[in-house]
Amino acid sequence: MLLIDEEQVKASLSYDELIAAMRQALMDFSAGRMVQPLRMVVPVAAHSGWFAVMTAVHEDVMGAKMVTFYPGNADREKHTHQAVIHLFRADTGEPQAMMDGRLITEMRTAAVSAVAVDLLARPAAKVLGILGSGVQARSHGRALSRIRKCEEIRVWIRTERKAKKFADEGLGESGVG
Repeated sequence: MLLIDEEQVKASLSYDELIAAMRQALMDFSAGRMVQPLRMVVPVAAHSGWFAVMTAVHEDVMGAKMVTFYPGNADREKHTHQAVIHLFRADTGEPQAMMDGRLITEMRTAAVSAVAVDLLARPAAKVLGILGSGVQARSHGRALSRIRKCEEIRVWIRTERKAKKFADEGLGESGVG
């Protein structure tokens, strides 16, 4: 079985390929070509978090993502979302890969938003609005820059300290700073 850590995910996953894959996955889901039951979410009240399991079957692959959300991790300078994704062969049930799912989740969420913006936003739109300054703000800025060339990015952030940090760091690999 293949084990893929976050650094390997980062080295091999691109927004351009992921946006195309998510566009196709959304079409396949809408056409009934995949099975994706509702996620199961288990509260972890003692630690103010939750644990969720998400499964799907598509063509010759079955997958399960196990993800946690612990908002208090931000105060510990840890990611609030942690995840592992397991892939199996649909024809035999054999495990094929186990991947760190934190970055995959981050990028996949933004890639789906990019598909939606591409289909729903006016092609002439030149201003991007982002709420917040966290992981999803940055990943959405990166993904959306692949489908629209914005003249301006407006970001709403509640605290001056976070606003300054966001402005200083920019969006990273998109080149917007």
